[in-house]
Amino acid sequence: MEVILTEGIESLGEVGEIVEVADGYGRNYLLPKGLAVEPTVGNRRRYEKVRKEISKKKEERRERAQELSDKLDGLVVTFTRKAQEEQHLYGSVRKGDIVSALEEETGVGLDPGSVKLDEPIEELGQFGVEVRLYEDIHANIRVNVVEELEEESGEVEDTEE
Repeated sequence: MEVILTEGIESLGEVGEIVEVADGYGRNYLLPKGLAVEPTVGNRRRYEKVRKEISKKKEERRERAQELSDKLDGLVVTFTRKAQEEQHLYGSVRKGDIVSALEEETGVGLDPGSVKLDEPIEELGQFGVEVRLYEDIHANIRVNVVEELEEESGEVEDTEE
């Protein structure tokens, strides 16, 4: 049975696509739930327009993501943290910290889920981090974690008298 999808379904396709599905799946699930319509001439025209609009929006998002990727690629973000003698941090650097630093640096708000970091950074050093922006567009940034130096007391001894 052929149907036109009215919503994107991951395992089947995008909005407006004409797909072949099992008769029972189409009649008993997709059509009653409004996830698909029958491929009449009117529905084909209607969803062709919808597909063009979606395609245009996707292309605009892709262009914005590419511009942002060019802006972020190679950017170095530095964090200052207290560390133990073995260079292990007392407090780690997490995805949210990186997103906040990027927003402060560039003015662009990102979702913490876009930062590809398997586990929080828990030691001093430089780390390469990938930021996924849209589908296959990403930027590679450097996260530099340096040790916070102990502040000396503000009192200066006067030894000359």
